[in-house]
This record gives sequence, C-alpha cells and structure tokens, in this order.
Amino acid sequence: MIKWIAMLLMVADHIGYYFNFLIPQPVYFALRLAGRLSFPVFAYSAALGFLRTSDRVRYFRRMFLAAAAAQAAMAAAQYYTGTPAFLNVMFTFSLAILLMASYELMEASLSRFRESRTAIPGKTAGSAFCMRVPLFGMSVPAPAGIAASFLFITAILSASVYFDPDYNIFGVLTVFLFYFIQKKVREPGKILRHDRKALLYMAVSFLCLNLIWASVQIFTGSSWSWSLTEVFSVLAVGILAMDIPRGKPAKWEKYFFYIFYPAHIIIFMILRKALS
Repeated sequence: MIKWIAMLLMVADHIGYYFNFLIPQPVYFALRLAGRLSFPVFAYSAALGFLRTSDRVRYFRRMFLAAAAAQAAMAAAQYYTGTPAFLNVMFTFSLAILLMASYELMEASLSRFRESRTAIPGKTAGSAFCMRVPLFGMSVPAPAGIAASFLFITAILSASVYFDPDYNIFGVLTVFLFYFIQKKVREPGKILRHDRKALLYMAVSFLCLNLIWASVQIFTGSSWSWSLTEVFSVLAVGILAMDIPRGKPAKWEKYFFYIFYPAHIIIFMILRKALS
C-alpha cells in the first residue's frame, strides 16, 4: 500500500516540477513539499526488496535494465520536446543495490577473517588466506574480499557523485540506511509500526542524514531554502510505519512501477511542451 501512496506523492511532485509556470507559487511549493515524502518510501521498498529477493543478481539486472530503458525513452522525449531530462532514480537504486551487496561481501569477509584469527592462534596470516568468501562465482581469500569490497564501495559512492543520478549519493545512502536498520535493528517478524526501536532509529538517523546533506548542499552553493525543504522528507517515516507484511506481489504489480515511472514523466514532458 505504501508504494501506491508514494506514487501519488511522486506524481504531485512532478506536476509541480513540470508545470510550475502554470500554477501559483504556494501551490507549487505545496506540491514539491508533498513530493519530498515519496522518495524515502521507494528507497525503503528497494532496501526491503534486496533483503527479500532470492536472486540479487536478477534484482539488480531488472532495476538497471529498467533504468536504461527509461533513460532512453526520456532522452527521446527530451529531444522532441526540448524539456530537460535528468538521470532517473532507478540508476540510484541500481547503485544502492551494488552498495548493499558490497557491504555484505565486506561483512562476510571480515567475519571469515576474524574466524581465522581465533581458529589457528599464531598462524593468523596463513589461516586468513585459508578462509575464503565467494566473489563473482569464485572463491577468494578473506583479505582479498575485504580489499575488493572496500574498492567496490568507494567506486559506487564515487559514481553516485560523478554521474549524479536523481537524489545522487544522498539517495544511495538513504537506501543503505533503511537496509541497515531493517537488517540490524528491526525485530524479525514484527510489524514495523510495533517496532518502536526500529522506527526511532529510522527517524533519527534519516534526520541526521538529511541535515548533513542539506549542510553540504548549502555549503556548495545551493539554495538554503530548497536544501532545508528536503528535511521535510523525514516525515515519510510515518508512512513507512503503515507498512504491513504481505505476500509476493502479483507480476503485473511488480512491473507496473517500473513502467509507470518513466511513462508519467514522458507524458508530463509532452504536456509541458504543448502548454508552453
């Protein structure tokens, strides 16, 4: 249910973004402010999807291919309408999936490395290389897994800054934050709204991330008023509290969001051209 709420909030945000020249300033601001609540819900869903999927490679592939197809369609719309297009948010989620996978590689590698230090006292170096972790279908020593995961994490965060997809590094870290809390803090099997500890961690940590990001934006020359507006997104934790465990979604529902996201943006781009 919460993804449908997020979808409506996203549409409201994009109405304000694409048709700002047609609507009064207070209405524009209200639409954009409401839209701040949509991304955290989609970020939470992406994190939950990563934790629940039985095939993470397929999950990443589906997200990345959907992002590429959406970008191609948006680029075509930009060419014909002259309306600027941005690097869509599914690329942000694709990077977040890679970040979560890299973190789990580091976690597994560190765990195996610690095992090696206690398994054979006095033979730490040799035993560390005996302890191995899976990487790209191969088995590599734990220290190599630690080094590889560190390089992957650095590259992913750098890519989120360099390529600047929608919500950029802030978006990638938001997905990771919700993933980490779901994995480390949330009580298994407990409905989120009943897990006060997890909700508190989400609210406080997401607020801190927002304030840090707003400070960075202001320091780098962005509008302070718009940068601080993003902090309003912390209220989305209240929407997350409405999440209720459910069975596997229908296939049409799973793919609907991948299609609706670029489709409504392209429609808005065409309408903006027609009305301007």
